[in-house]
Amino acid sequence: MRCCSLLPLVSLPLAAAADFAEGVRAILPPPLEPAAPVAPAEAEPAAPAPAAESIAPQAGAFDARRDLSFTPDPAPAADASPAAHPEAYAKFKELLASQTEKNLYDFCPAAETAFSATGDEFAVLAWMEQAAREGQPAAQQFCADRLLINVRRDALQSPEVQRAYRLARAAADAGYDPAKVNVYMCLRNGVGVAKDEKAAEKYMLEACRSGGIIPRFKWLQISGRLQKFEDRDKPAVKGEIERKNHHVIYFIAMMAPNHADKVEWLQKAARLGNADAIYMLSVIASGQDAKLSYELLKEAISRHNDEAMFTLGTVLTEGNPQSEVMRTVGLQHDDRAGRHLIQTASMLGNAAAHFWLGRVCHDGVYGLPQDDARAYRHFEAGAQQGDRSCLCSQGVMLLRGLGTAKDEARALSCLNAAANRGHAQAVVALAYALFSGSGVPADAAKAAEILQEAATMGYPEAYVYLAYVTAKGGANLPADERMAKHWVDIAAVDMKGEAQRLYERLMSAPAWEPEP
Repeated sequence: MRCCSLLPLVSLPLAAAADFAEGVRAILPPPLEPAAPVAPAEAEPAAPAPAAESIAPQAGAFDARRDLSFTPDPAPAADASPAAHPEAYAKFKELLASQTEKNLYDFCPAAETAFSATGDEFAVLAWMEQAAREGQPAAQQFCADRLLINVRRDALQSPEVQRAYRLARAAADAGYDPAKVNVYMCLRNGVGVAKDEKAAEKYMLEACRSGGIIPRFKWLQISGRLQKFEDRDKPAVKGEIERKNHHVIYFIAMMAPNHADKVEWLQKAARLGNADAIYMLSVIASGQDAKLSYELLKEAISRHNDEAMFTLGTVLTEGNPQSEVMRTVGLQHDDRAGRHLIQTASMLGNAAAHFWLGRVCHDGVYGLPQDDARAYRHFEAGAQQGDRSCLCSQGVMLLRGLGTAKDEARALSCLNAAANRGHAQAVVALAYALFSGSGVPADAAKAAEILQEAATMGYPEAYVYLAYVTAKGGANLPADERMAKHWVDIAAVDMKGEAQRLYERLMSAPAWEPEP
């Protein structure tokens, strides 16, 4: 599960631009900084999701929306509350109890139960909240995780963060080891509670003595004994390797200095059942052996790896069934199965799945109805984890009041946070805010300046928006159709004829309105 607690993302400055950053600070609310990094209970080096094309290359002008048929899912239950589904909720709690007893950090079976009963991927949140109120430790940990993601420096003692600590503490005191690690992190860093390093060590030692491999892996990291590939020879690390701690072995694999060592250690972790290692081996094999890659992908999914779910889900939903790779592995278009995998990945905290579902719900494609309110919830969930694409889309929806109440100040904060993490579309959205005077005084000249910055970030569409702003002009920017044509020509170097088509669509529309 990727819904890790206490895993803030650090804001990155835009490449280029001390003057740009200073200009943004002068006119827009600053992005809220996350708290100092502290490690989550289950943290391992995150594996990047491969593009769907690495599994199923797309052919030519294939367009999934036009060339494939889609079967809509039944509408979600009108009442998705636990009370409306008593038998399923009883099974849900039974699965959580088993998870707690075995000290597992795997919420997939319980989440699937809630989703199967309601057809609503957001139902799992309400069900976990109810179970947490009833004192269920694994549910308490789940809810704590959601509240502790990307905690801001100015919110370390906010009511919701304090509640998160209380939930994790209750789960830890009930004997749930993953929660003990999180309580250690909170006490050690003063998150939701006063800093108390002595009390923190008590919880970590308890978790390590219980025999769980996650606490022992985390302790090696925290104590500084496991930080790089060479640490594999340290006595304490060697001891965990001999005990078959696949979290330690996977970490070593991801720190490997070369491909051969990486594959060797990934294979060691995979043989011990590490789902992330199996998924990474699938990624590595995807360019050479499609059948092996697919078999590994299925194995990773069977072990509830959300990255693998998202990868196969997108292929089943929008992949070209005539592509060589899909034919090689015998994959057929199956949009319902694909959506189900992506929805499951979103329930496990996969930000890419949230972003995909947000876009699909906003557009009303791939078998899902147009629903801006649901789209916004997905973008918000991904943004909560610090995902810059979700932050950008959430900001656009807040700026325009799509699926949620219009809130220009909050929108600009989201967009600025995404822009400072290098997201070019967020920079374009900030330029729109300046050009239209949304939340800030209108400033067409500054909008044009920011759009040039977005274009230098490898986003040629920004030149087309710059052409639009230049053609329209503003109070402090004279309209200049000749210069506008120049910017379209520059965009066409990368975009070909699409640059002119986008420009004509913008010029013929009543107004420029950015899409999530």
